[in-house]
Amino acid sequence: MGWLSNLLLPGRLRTGPTALLPARPDPKTLLAIAQLADPEARPAGDDVVAGGSRVQPPIELGPDLLAKLGVPGEEPLWACRIAADGPLPVDFFDKSLAEGIAYRLGGWSVCQGDPVDPAEEAGGDPVIYLPAVPEPEEVLPILAGLLHTDAVDTGRWPEGELVDGVVHVPVRRGRVADVYADDELVVTIEEGHRVPPVARARWPYLTEIAVAVVSPAGRTEETRPVAEATGGAADAEGAEDAEGVAAVAPGEEVPVVAGEEAARSEDPGDPDAVETGAETGEAEGGAASDDDAVAVARDALVRRAAVALEIAQRLQGIAADSRGFQLAEPADVLPGGYAGPTPT
Repeated sequence: MGWLSNLLLPGRLRTGPTALLPARPDPKTLLAIAQLADPEARPAGDDVVAGGSRVQPPIELGPDLLAKLGVPGEEPLWACRIAADGPLPVDFFDKSLAEGIAYRLGGWSVCQGDPVDPAEEAGGDPVIYLPAVPEPEEVLPILAGLLHTDAVDTGRWPEGELVDGVVHVPVRRGRVADVYADDELVVTIEEGHRVPPVARARWPYLTEIAVAVVSPAGRTEETRPVAEATGGAADAEGAEDAEGVAAVAPGEEVPVVAGEEAARSEDPGDPDAVETGAETGEAEGGAASDDDAVAVARDALVRRAAVALEIAQRLQGIAADSRGFQLAEPADVLPGGYAGPTPT
């Protein structure tokens, strides 16, 4: 317990991975969240062991310690540090575990000195883990009831074929096997990924699996490497393959409402008119528009999760969020699902 001293504690937590939570989590809640990422997660004394990592019991941090971690605010937070249980976790699972716990409990995640609010991060593509790449004949009947387009976008999908209202692009290069799309969604199927803890319990005999990612079709940024969706950061091989994925399925762009300009008086010497206009623009345009953008993004994320769950059910796979936490229903993909009054 010597590492709990005020001298060593900030450095340990800053290095992380660490989940910083607004309320002391119940041990049963921590175990339930960890079991979403690793169904074989178990209590071990005061810790929870999941996927080769230990979730250590929460420690209360005051404003002074939080300031040393680079986390703003005056309210105390509860820190759960994630430590390797033996060899280092594969694919940075400990980092995704800390982020997933923070995401579900409305907190922050800290790793290598970088504090992050997971709920504010872009991304969030639901994934489906599959034992092998399914044949198009298996996938198309499923997607025909979920996706629909009237024509092939020859600019975006020059090699695409329209089958029952779904664009199918047989890529078959690098890791990417197939891409399926309509006007709103893109389902990218890749092969050759390491087995994350959430899938290892289902397929302990496999050494690699296929991963399907459900993404928005209207993206303009590069796609986040699918290797991150398997429970951590991409390795070197995954980073190279990500370039091929980006060429097929462009990256996500979180829905953003165009910025509103504050109303201004024609007389620039009238400070009251300028101030009133700015306040009106912020009150009537800014706040409402931000709320609308958040609602649109949440609805889109839930729809992608619903598609992932349907595909997983029909193909005997596992639907999970972007950090490898299993989904039971579409709303599970939203932040704060386990937040609420907890004992202190």
